[in-house]
Amino acid sequence: MKKAEILVITLIIYSVLAIKPAQAEKGPIDPMDKGAMTLDIGIGLGTHFFGNGYGFGPAFKMAFEKGMWQVGPGVFTLGGEFSVSYFTFKYYSNYKETWINFMFGARSAYHYGWKVPGLDTYAGIPAGIGFCAFTDHYVDPKFHYGYRGYQAVFPYFGIFIGTSYFFNNVVGIYGELGYNSTYADLGVVLKLK
Repeated sequence: MKKAEILVITLIIYSVLAIKPAQAEKGPIDPMDKGAMTLDIGIGLGTHFFGNGYGFGPAFKMAFEKGMWQVGPGVFTLGGEFSVSYFTFKYYSNYKETWINFMFGARSAYHYGWKVPGLDTYAGIPAGIGFCAFTDHYVDPKFHYGYRGYQAVFPYFGIFIGTSYFFNNVVGIYGELGYNSTYADLGVVLKLK
């Protein structure tokens, strides 16, 4: 997870430093339009679709969307997403749980056109399949160790809202909130077309 976090932070810093002030006002008007394609790469707080529901775990998420249908002032998109989240929880000094969730899904969103250069706002729904690798580890007072692990496959559905701001015609930053593969995530968005 640390390599992914470093990559996202590096991309954000590079995108901000590589843009001249004059270019900052040249983001596309309504960045998501019919035929446009974007790629989000970010980090955030993973959700507990599987696990005990305690605490927050770091997550890495990628999402792709393509503008499909112009509807009023906005565009409906279709795409996909992938995320990995890691959780660990220690109940007492002798019991610990760990689980890693891998989630693959489709997503659709409505991107509203505000006619503000570089600004995009959207809301949508994801649906997909998750895979969890779970382990727990117990140490009893007599130094007997207990360890077990198993995997689970589960469906996931959710809802999200987000916004992005493009510094130029290619690079921007985004943020999302909701109950998706993450509760919240931030990162870099690239306009591929």
